[in-house]
Amino acid sequence: MSPSVLHIADPERPFEIITDASDIAIGAVLMQDFGNGLQPIAYESRKMQSAERNYPVHDKEMLAIVHAFKIWRCYLTGADVTVRTDHKSLQYMRAQPNLNPRQIRWLDYLDGTDRIWVPSYRLLLELLIQEVHDWNLSGHFGVDKTLKALQRFYYWPDMVTNLQRYVAGCPICQRMKSSHQRPTGLLQPLEPPQRPWQHVTMDFVTGLPAGPSGNDAVLVVVDRLTKMAHFAPCRRTITAEETSRLFISTVVRLHGIPAAIISDRDPKFTSKFWQNTWARYGTHLQFSSAYHPQTDGQMERTNQTMEQLIRTNCPDRKKWEDVLPMLEFSYNNAPSATTNHSPFYLNYGMDPTVPVSTNVESQVPRSHQFVEELQTA
Repeated sequence: MSPSVLHIADPERPFEIITDASDIAIGAVLMQDFGNGLQPIAYESRKMQSAERNYPVHDKEMLAIVHAFKIWRCYLTGADVTVRTDHKSLQYMRAQPNLNPRQIRWLDYLDGTDRIWVPSYRLLLELLIQEVHDWNLSGHFGVDKTLKALQRFYYWPDMVTNLQRYVAGCPICQRMKSSHQRPTGLLQPLEPPQRPWQHVTMDFVTGLPAGPSGNDAVLVVVDRLTKMAHFAPCRRTITAEETSRLFISTVVRLHGIPAAIISDRDPKFTSKFWQNTWARYGTHLQFSSAYHPQTDGQMERTNQTMEQLIRTNCPDRKKWEDVLPMLEFSYNNAPSATTNHSPFYLNYGMDPTVPVSTNVESQVPRSHQFVEELQTA
């Protein structure tokens, strides 16, 4: 291999970067294998700045890698890249418990994103927005949450403008959603919890049409930290004991005993049975002020969102219980404007796997029918 002969990069082939660092300089070479061994595409080197010379050895080696990625970004974006370095400890940098801010920034830069760049074809863009906005697992949310869901996978210019135009023209959103204005006066927020499911809020949504099971209400429980919610169908006439059992099977079974429960002054929540039960568990009960729902505004907003999801995703009102699990998934998968992450991500450290489209052929007709029923319930 002659170092003076550079080859033209082939974007269809993987790249290899070989880097090295000394006490005063860093260097790298970009290479590809064209069938006759690795061939050089480009060379790069520079002197270190005075501050960089004080870096420890592994940071100098990482500096060479980051510099190479920045210089050859036009080649490496979207390509398979293998980095070769003579400093083996860099392989284990991600597993180190303590990283300094510089190392964290470098690792975040090297990770990049896996988003797909979408060409500006109107029908294609509308199809992607439709899949993320209209599908049952999406929930007909507004511009902000739908935009965050799209940005997990895609990018194209004018995403916000296209999305605003689509949501503004969605007949279901315009017909079913209510407007919200900020209340006047100073807010007095509750003390924030320190961990997920330490403080929860709960309420009943009633007035739903009774289905075959006789359920006509939903117990809604929300974690105040991550905003994750659980929707449990029940009857409006549920007792305090039945509510306790439902809460344990819905929340305690998955997340443990909460330190505090915030609710309104429903007779079931102010009953001696309810208070004595949770006093034995060491749970502090907090009640909102009478005729002042702003005390637990998060709960009221979640109730409105759940009712909106039922209206927009369940044309047959008596089948609301069939789609309720899908609506709960949709709610918990939508990024929150407060946290900028979905409740799923804040609870589990990752977003759930969601198919972009269900419009695929199936070899099992019954399974295809099942998915269609969930989408049209």
